[in-house]
Amino acid sequence: MILGLQITGVVFALIMIYFATLHYKRKTLNGMEIGVWIIIWSLVIIISIFPAIFRIYSQAIAVSRLLDILIAVEFILVLALTAASYIRTKRLEKKLEELIRKLAIRESQKKK
Repeated sequence: MILGLQITGVVFALIMIYFATLHYKRKTLNGMEIGVWIIIWSLVIIISIFPAIFRIYSQAIAVSRLLDILIAVEFILVLALTAASYIRTKRLEKKLEELIRKLAIRESQKKK
């Protein structure tokens, strides 16, 4: 059972690394973003292959199961990514609003 989960985790992480590099080549991700994603998916591979290493850390912070600590870390990562996405969206909205204003002013000046 565990071997199947380990293989699934490694294959999934490798696929996600492939998609991250694909988006980097398409210029959707910048250098820092691709680096972060490769680090995250590499950690998933390491955790999938060597779960016993992280049991030491889970015992040190008084968490009974490794899965509990992984879920907590993933929850924190999801919140951080959501916050970063929200900030980027707000920045993009502001830029779009400025562009629309400039275009509207330019069009009104052309009509006069």
